[in-house]
Amino acid sequence: MSLFDKDCGCKDVAGVRDDKCDGCVCDQLRKLRAGEEVDLIIDGEEFFGLTFACFDKKTCCATFLDNDYPFIVDCRKVDAIRILT
Repeated sequence: MSLFDKDCGCKDVAGVRDDKCDGCVCDQLRKLRAGEEVDLIIDGEEFFGLTFACFDKKTCCATFLDNDYPFIVDCRKVDAIRILT
C-alpha cells in the first residue's frame, strides 16, 4: 500500500474555495495531481525532487514523498514551488 492509496483529505469540489489556505503556493498545490514532482523552498532551504501525494484543504498540509518517506508541510509556509512534471 502506498501513500497515494490513502485518503488524506484531498477531496475537493471543483471551483469551491471554502478553506483557509491562502496564497499562490496553496493555489498551485490544489491543482497538482498525485505523482507530480516538485522542488520547494521553505525558509530559504531548498528541497529537491519531492513527489506530490495530496493536499488537505482543511489543515493546509501538503504531503509529499521524499525517497519514500512522507514530507508534510503547511502550504502557507512554502516560499516557492517549482513544478517539474
